[in-house]
Amino acid sequence: MKKYAVITMDVEDWYHTYFPEADVDRSISLLDGLDVALEIMRKENIKGSFFVVAEIAEMLAKKIRAMDEAGHDIGCHNYQHLRPVTMSVEDYRKQLIEAKENIEEILGHEVIGYRAPSFGIDDDRLNVVRECGFKYDSSKLKPQKSAKYGVLNLEGFQEIFPCIHNDGCFTEFEVSTQKIGDMNMLLGGGYIRMLPWFFMKYMTQKYLDTGKPYVMYIHPIDLSPKAMPKVKGITLDRYLRTHIGRENMVWRFKQVIEMLKKNGYEFVTFAELLKLYPAEA
Repeated sequence: MKKYAVITMDVEDWYHTYFPEADVDRSISLLDGLDVALEIMRKENIKGSFFVVAEIAEMLAKKIRAMDEAGHDIGCHNYQHLRPVTMSVEDYRKQLIEAKENIEEILGHEVIGYRAPSFGIDDDRLNVVRECGFKYDSSKLKPQKSAKYGVLNLEGFQEIFPCIHNDGCFTEFEVSTQKIGDMNMLLGGGYIRMLPWFFMKYMTQKYLDTGKPYVMYIHPIDLSPKAMPKVKGITLDRYLRTHIGRENMVWRFKQVIEMLKKNGYEFVTFAELLKLYPAEA
């Protein structure tokens, strides 16, 4: 069985990631973390899948067009970084249509991929994603304890390859998690940044030993060398989440890439996986 790895980034700024609805100073940006990721991936000849928050897409228009032309897969991450499950189905539909059209106008072609902010989606809203013309989604997680994540049951889907689910002409790509006790721990995002490296390395290797497709997700804030902007009244929990491990994350990102190479993984985008495992009309 071939082993595939998809490096993904949710292209959002620090306030989208940790303060999506708070009144914070949005004039400060940590989107330079996107450039850090792109340079590392360029040196390694890796193409990835990038999910863009549409309200900042125009500001990044030149960059995402260049990424698209270079072979990266550009997808949609809502118009605003709001969890779909917190919105009515109709409000969600309106935002999603606007977001898709916005990014398509910049790229000059159809956008086929989607990921929900904070993976906060359910089956009803996934149906909206399909109705809006997307061909794939990457919001599926193994069951989580946190209420912020949505629940995708994917009734009617078939797992056509480990962690790749299909129903007719639509495909769901599962994000990688590793079982620890009764918890399914995510192997990307803040987890890989905040938790001790020896532990994350061990858990990642356990997953890679299965040979299942590996989907890593990161954010610009994880790789940006800039200091985290100060936020008035920030809670201790939120402070720790936004600060821990940022100084070492570039090194860890490179280490994961090396682990994948040593374990015989081939780097692909979701768009490429879609061609390797096409949905059946």
